[in-house]
Parts: sequence; structure tokens; C-alpha cells
Amino acid sequence: MKPFKKLLSAVVEFYKSLSISTQLIITLILIFSSFFALQTVLNNTFFNRFYTEREFEEVHQGLINYVDDMNNPNTNLYDGMYDFTTSNNAYSVITDGEYRILNSTYRNYTITVNDTNNNDYTILVPNNDYTYQLDEYLSLTIYEYNEDYYSPATIANDLGVFFESNISCDQQACMFIEGTVTTIEKPNNLNYLYDDNLFITREISKLSSGTLNLGDHEYREDGYWYKSSDGPVDSLVFIHKLRTWNYLVTIVPIEDTERITNIISSYNIYVYATAIAIIFLWSFRLSNIIAKPIKNIEGVADEISKLNFDVEANEFNNKENKSLSRSINLISKNFKATLKTINKKNSELRKLYDKQSQQVQLKKQLVSSISHELKTPLMIMQVTIQGILDGIIKPDDLDDELKNVLYEISRSSMMIQDMLQIYRLDDANTSLDPVEYNLTSELNAIINNLKKPFIKYNFTIKKDIDENVYVEADRKLINRVISNYLTNAIKYTESKSTIEINLKKQLDNTVLFEVINHGTEILEDDLEKIWHPFYRSDHNVENSHKSTGSGIGLYLVSEVLKSHQANFGLENTKNGVKAYFIMTNKQ
Repeated sequence: MKPFKKLLSAVVEFYKSLSISTQLIITLILIFSSFFALQTVLNNTFFNRFYTEREFEEVHQGLINYVDDMNNPNTNLYDGMYDFTTSNNAYSVITDGEYRILNSTYRNYTITVNDTNNNDYTILVPNNDYTYQLDEYLSLTIYEYNEDYYSPATIANDLGVFFESNISCDQQACMFIEGTVTTIEKPNNLNYLYDDNLFITREISKLSSGTLNLGDHEYREDGYWYKSSDGPVDSLVFIHKLRTWNYLVTIVPIEDTERITNIISSYNIYVYATAIAIIFLWSFRLSNIIAKPIKNIEGVADEISKLNFDVEANEFNNKENKSLSRSINLISKNFKATLKTINKKNSELRKLYDKQSQQVQLKKQLVSSISHELKTPLMIMQVTIQGILDGIIKPDDLDDELKNVLYEISRSSMMIQDMLQIYRLDDANTSLDPVEYNLTSELNAIINNLKKPFIKYNFTIKKDIDENVYVEADRKLINRVISNYLTNAIKYTESKSTIEINLKKQLDNTVLFEVINHGTEILEDDLEKIWHPFYRSDHNVENSHKSTGSGIGLYLVSEVLKSHQANFGLENTKNGVKAYFIMTNKQ
């Protein structure tokens, strides 16, 4: 044991003393040699079983379907056997309980065609690819096979020629006939084709003589399989119960695994010998290929350590050095991109801070504006009530003055409620109350409630509303948005004009609601400002209808729709204005 350790230690020391390129050459040669030896052992030891199992798996599922079809009373045994054997290069026969091959009622697949002259021709069917029908009209070119049968050169139906043989009518005395199929005679199985087949006769002999114990090869409740290696070609043999007491014997020839293994082993000798020769040829270039890139990458890494990210390592021709150079260059680019990203994020944070500052300022402005707006109605109410108490207001004017007071109270109350709702939406601790509901029904109800102003101002209402449009949202808030859109349309639409109301399901699983009022437009400069609280665009509309508004209705609308992650906006159309929002469809 000690001499072996000393020898191994000496080999290791010698290996360490070699150059990197030489070490690489020796390592690759050892790897190739080890892999070749291992592959040879695996091929000789396991390939035979692996190949057999693979062939079994490939044919097994199709075979099970084949057996199930053959056990179906409605299956034509001839058709089933023909389809399976031709598609799997297999042999299959039906035997009795003693494994004797059953005879076929017919040994030929024929059809009889009665031509236009009332002559009958019995024709051998060339293959099983076409299903013939009684009374089917065919056109055929045929030649005499023997005194009882004719063979077809071509067969055609109404759709055209579906069979054409390799036999030329120049070689045979052909004749052309047309007529109907009067009889179809088909063997009841395919046994007659394999009476003298070597695979079949060899395995049937073993089964009928009892020399093979099937009990050792059972793999299903009603099936057996084994690998037969008696002939020049190995084969997989399957035996299954068929209907009553019969058996279905199926043989699938497979390649000789020993022959395949020898071919692979012989081929690998050339492959690995060529690989080793190529390694020697490249040995003189390896030193330069390995050393030069390392020095270049070392210099680039030193520059990167000094925060100089503009340097790049050269990409050399071999794969490993090219990958290493790209990695170094990628590190440099990533550092540079990271610094750029940090600067960009800082800029975005500043913009976000400015935006939040603007929001805070807007809230302050909102409170200030509401306070200012409330002073006027409070002063009007105070002066009116004081006038009543002092007897300045005449009794005849008392009702009108009280109505004005009530109007100012209603307007102030609406303004306060809108302000509270805005602050609730802005409060992170306040959540919406989303429910899934029928937006179509809600929209129709809101339109019905506004029927009086529609009639009063003689508006033409055009509706395009899809049935059963469902959304998941806070019902009260969304209804408030719809009401605001509609009341604004009434307020800024001239009498006898048209208002369009649309509710549509869109292809991207969203819902579009829009109101289009005709007869007036909004200045382009006002389209964004109109969402600000207490901002009023200059609409020159002669309309006596005046609704009680808080002055922050559209601002509240924008806050509600933002809280629902909805897209919304106002835009001018041809001689009109369209207000819309888009939400997710829930159905």
C-alpha cells in the first residue's frame, strides 16, 4: 500500500509542476479515456436491457389499445389486425386455447363490381386503406390476375383516384369498367398471411408444445410477454386473452442489441481518437490563449477597483475567456447602470416628493376654498334670518327668502359631505366597500330618476347599454360618479340637443361608461384644470336648469375613480364633450 501512495504522490507532484496548458491536455485526455471506458462497460452491461425496455414501452400502449379493440364485439378482427401490424411492423395471429392458429373463412379480400353491361368482376382489394360500401359507384382499370380474380391498376370514386398500383397497363392487358359494388368479402382475421412466417411458427411451436412456462412471464391479469432470442433477430412476444377462449399472439421484431453495441463501440473509438489528436494539435496555442486574457482581465479589474467603469476587457476567441471577459465587462456595465439607476431613482423620489407636496398644498387650498365658499352662504343665511327677526323682510317675501336659506343650507351641506368623502378616500385607514353588482340596472335607475330634466329641456337621449354588465366596486361612490357625469351633461347641454349614454363590455375584459353631450365644448386649456376643486370652465350655454352643486363634484369624481384604479377623463368631441371611465368587468 505504501509504494502505491508514494507513486500517487509523485504523479501528483509531477502534474503540479506542468504548465496550465499541459495540465489541461492531460486532464482532457484522461476524461475522454475514462468516459470511453465507462461507456463501453455500460453498453455491454446495461444497453441490452435498456433497449428492450424502451422497445417494450414504445409498443406497449398501442398494443393494449389493440387488444381492447380486438375484444370489442363490434370490431372487425381483420381490420384491427391489419391496422396494428402495418403501423408497428409486427406479426399477429389468433389461436385457440391450445395455441393452434385458427383458419380464415376467406383468404382473399375481394369486392364484386357489376358494370353498366351487367357483368360481374371479382377484384382483389390491394390494401386496407379504403373502406368500400355496398352500392358504391366506382371507376376501375383492371387486368386479369387468374381465371377467378382481377387486379386493379387504378380505382376511383366521385372524389377522384384513391388507388394507383405500380403495374403499368403497358405491361398488362387492362380494361376500364364502371359499376356498383355488389358484394364485399373480407377474411375474418389476418392469420392466413402468417401461416408460414418464421417468427410465428417458431413461437407458436414453443407455446403449443408447452416448452415455455408462461407463468414466469405474466405482466397483466390477462397477458404475458417475453423476449425471444432464438432466431437471427430478437423479438418481443405478447400473448393476450381474446374474447372467450382464444388467444391473440403478437410478435414485434427488434434490432439485435449486441450488434448495435458493437457498432457504437467501434464508432466511439474513432470519435475519441480524433478528439485526442485535436487536443495535441491545439496544445501549442493553449498557452497563449489562456495566459493573455488573464493579464488583460487583471488590468481591467484593477481599473474597476478605481471606479473607472469605462474600461472593457478584450473578448478573445476561445469560449471560456470570452465568457470571463464578458462577465468582467458586464460587472463594469452593471456598476455604471446601478449608479445611473440610483441617480434616476433619486430624481423620481424628488418628483414624487414634489407631487406629494402639491397634493398637500391642494388639500390646504381645498380647505381654504371651502372655508371661503362657506362664508357666503352663512352670511346670506345670517342676514336673512336677522332680517326676519328684525321685521325688515315683508311677510309677502318671507317664503322666497326662506327658500333661499334652504337652498344655501343644502348647498353648504353638499359641500361639507363632498369634502368629508374626499378626506375619507385620502385616509389610508378608510377602506372602500366593494361589492359585485349589476351596473346596467343601476345606470337605468339613475337615468329614470333624471327623466324630468330630460323632458323639461327637450333632450334627445341616445342609449347604447349592454345587458348585465357587472363590476366590483363601491356602489354608492360609483353611482355618485355616474350621477355627476349625467347632471353635468344636463347643466352644460343646450335645450333640444342630444345626450349619448353608453355602457359597453370591451374585448380586454373591461367596462366603458361614457356620456357625450352635444352643443358645447371645453377649452383645451381647461381639460386638466376642470378636475381641480372650485374650478369652473367658461361654458356659454343658455340653459335655465340650475342644479345645486358643491363646486368640488368633479374633484370628488377623480378621487373616487383613482381609488378604484379606473381610467377616466374628459375630452372634446365633434361639437360636444365626452366624459368617461373604464373599469374591470366582473363577468
